[in-house]
Amino acid sequence: MTIALKVHPSFFKEFATKTWVSPADVIKELIENAFDEDATKVLITILDDYSVAIEDNAGMDEIEIQKFLLLGSPHKKDDSISPKLRRVRTGRYGTGRLSFLTSFEKMKIRTRKGNYHKSFLIDTKSLDALFTGKSDLHETKEPGLSRDGTEIIVSDAKSLVDELRLIKEIRKLAVLRHPLFEVYIKKSTNFKEWNYSNAELIKVPEIQGHKIPLSLDNGNIVGEITVARRPLTEDEKGIAVMVGGHIVMRTLFGFDNKIPKVTGFVRCDSLTSRFADKSAIIEDKEYERFSSNLKKFINDTVIPSLSLYEDVLVTREESKIYKQIDKVLGQAVIETLEPYEEIEGYEIVETKKIVSKPSNKPSSLPAEDNLFDKSIDDEYKDITRNEIKRSRNTVSENGGNLQTATIADTTLPNYLSSEQDVENRNYENVTVTTQIRKPLIKKTFALKKIGYKIIPYEDETDSRYSFVSENVVFVNKANPTYKAESSRGDEFLLRHIMNIVAQAVAESRHPEGKEALELQNRLVSEAIRIHDTFLSKAP
Repeated sequence: MTIALKVHPSFFKEFATKTWVSPADVIKELIENAFDEDATKVLITILDDYSVAIEDNAGMDEIEIQKFLLLGSPHKKDDSISPKLRRVRTGRYGTGRLSFLTSFEKMKIRTRKGNYHKSFLIDTKSLDALFTGKSDLHETKEPGLSRDGTEIIVSDAKSLVDELRLIKEIRKLAVLRHPLFEVYIKKSTNFKEWNYSNAELIKVPEIQGHKIPLSLDNGNIVGEITVARRPLTEDEKGIAVMVGGHIVMRTLFGFDNKIPKVTGFVRCDSLTSRFADKSAIIEDKEYERFSSNLKKFINDTVIPSLSLYEDVLVTREESKIYKQIDKVLGQAVIETLEPYEEIEGYEIVETKKIVSKPSNKPSSLPAEDNLFDKSIDDEYKDITRNEIKRSRNTVSENGGNLQTATIADTTLPNYLSSEQDVENRNYENVTVTTQIRKPLIKKTFALKKIGYKIIPYEDETDSRYSFVSENVVFVNKANPTYKAESSRGDEFLLRHIMNIVAQAVAESRHPEGKEALELQNRLVSEAIRIHDTFLSKAP
């Protein structure tokens, strides 16, 4: 009796349906395939029956079709650079074309390159014969494409295709950062070939913050680390590790508690991803060396930079609105909401001033000289003292310690001394350039007794209009809701922000949800009543 190793007829179907887990994974895989074949544009159309069309402008000829239909082909691994645009290909093993079986029953393909065109269908039945070595596909009789490109339609959906979730997942693709690659998406009742009407460009999220470029291990590891200005979402946290143009994982390399506001990417093509699951990595000796290099870079370069890059955007008009919220919402919650200023440091600024000096006494100083102007410097001394005093009072209420900055003394030249006898002398005006130390003030708004702060930020790639993190209410000025309310006038913006703050206060007291909503509504209603009463009494 011959001993033989066989493949069960169900193997390929089981493999395909348990490797990719959602419609988004399927479509992401097909987008990356288009990128690998030098497409510059991809159009995704979601139809009413949840079929999805993925079109690109990179067609296939007969040889490329044969490569496409050879499952497990190592051609992308062997030819890791695309022929035309010299891209690093994301694919390795030629199994992604089976991904549609996770969420769809059928995949129809039409392609054209020059005079060559082909149309055929792959479905679940096509896999039943694969254990024999090949499966004959059904060629469809329909007109060829009117352009060079490839059209893939996956149909008979097993689950609903959520457009918003799909966009969110596509934004994670590293290929979107390529300057010659664009992905568009639209919804439509009827499918029309290569029709961009009402299509939206999917933009790669750009997180604002301090950028730290890196190049390690003689250029084997390259990338960019971002210290974000705002707290990150769970999807944004961590450094994306790329292999062959594909993100295989996000990690903070064990520094999760130290660098929560760090994101970015690093690329290392010497790492190895798992066979079909490109979102996982093999932790071999090469990975250990890679990880050691990144940990050292984070510890030596990234962590020392964390405290230097926080930017708060508060306009004068918004400051007025916040002060109104101070009054009305503070009364409503029986708390005090008042402005709080922190001194971040000092800067040296120059100013010119005309002073008088005795003309009968020669001066060794030129007309344009650098000296400290006492009157102006005293002004900033007063500001600094007030801020230090305010900060000390605020901190002392919370039982904390306060470290104050030392204010340097200034020295006046003799001819400006008040003790000098200046009677019966002639004077002349002299223009002097004065250097002063000006404190750098960061404005926030603190819910003093509760321990909350309000900090506005501006990020168009962040869909949230507000969120709470570590007792800070962050308000996104770039959110369409914020912009719309702001354009309607200060009164509408005031009520919008008031609602956000009331929500944070309510949720802090009632995290279970229902009671929080009720409290929020009561707070907003009471605050508006107080505000309207205040306006009616105003002269």
